[in-house]
Amino acid sequence: MLEQVAWFSLGLVLLVAGAEGFVRGASGLALRYGIRPFVVGLLIVGIGTSAPELAVNLSAAWAGRDDLALGNVVGSNIANLGLILGVSALLAPLQVHMRLVRVEGPLLLLVSVALCALCADGRLGGIDGPLLLLGFLGLLLLLWRAARAEPAPVQEELGALAGQAERLPVLLARLVLGLALLLGGADLMVDAAVALARELGWSELLIGLTVVAVGTSLPELASSVVAAWRGQTDIAVGNVIGSNLFNILLILGATSSLRPLEVEPGVLWVELPVMLGFTVLAYLLMRRFLRLSRASGAVLLTAFVAFTAWQVWAAVV
Repeated sequence: MLEQVAWFSLGLVLLVAGAEGFVRGASGLALRYGIRPFVVGLLIVGIGTSAPELAVNLSAAWAGRDDLALGNVVGSNIANLGLILGVSALLAPLQVHMRLVRVEGPLLLLVSVALCALCADGRLGGIDGPLLLLGFLGLLLLLWRAARAEPAPVQEELGALAGQAERLPVLLARLVLGLALLLGGADLMVDAAVALARELGWSELLIGLTVVAVGTSLPELASSVVAAWRGQTDIAVGNVIGSNLFNILLILGATSSLRPLEVEPGVLWVELPVMLGFTVLAYLLMRRFLRLSRASGAVLLTAFVAFTAWQVWAAVV
């Protein structure tokens, strides 16, 4: 088992490094060919942290690991709301902008309910994938309009994330090497996760909900914890809400467009409602006082630990 954990960890390191290189290379090319730094920076914030989940899901779907692919997204969304928001709020109470309560929060609720409805027939495929991707394009348009309305300093900060347009050979090397590491790390993680599930006697769904989901959520955990520690608490909350929207619309949209995913009855009646429950709970806690207190963080983290412990206990027993 230690060998599989080591391979999984190596795959995760390659995945994160590859995502960083690929996004930086792509953003540099975009700058070089005239796309505004502000737009490039916005895409880096949105897509950059979702690249690991996307690579893992596409690899899992290509290998026919439907439970692993679906479990990764559902588990990541649960981990984002329970683990990441919980830990961040325990470090420092998180301020919540009114816009998150009025726009992004209800949108996440709507998208989560829509996902449950699309999965109700036991299959996520056919028109479902393109519909989710269409929703993702609408989300990008919404984010772009919202970002344009931000004050000039915020727009300049987004533009600074884009970096500089470097020489073309350097950008192409970053892009190609980043893509290779991203795909190689994803394949390594999926293979190690499947082998680990067999050794532990767990289902691929459970390994996706726990080990893979938490692993691919580590970039969001790191960025949100650092933001909370520095007092940038609105960034910590925004990262989580944005990541969950991207997970459903982009990652499941792309995955189910590549290959239809079979949805087990257990996922339909347990994991998806739990994900929706975490979404409702987090939204109600945020809406009440426009902040997530340490007590709210403790509630979210306790709920996450309890759910994960119950899943593992059910698998062992």
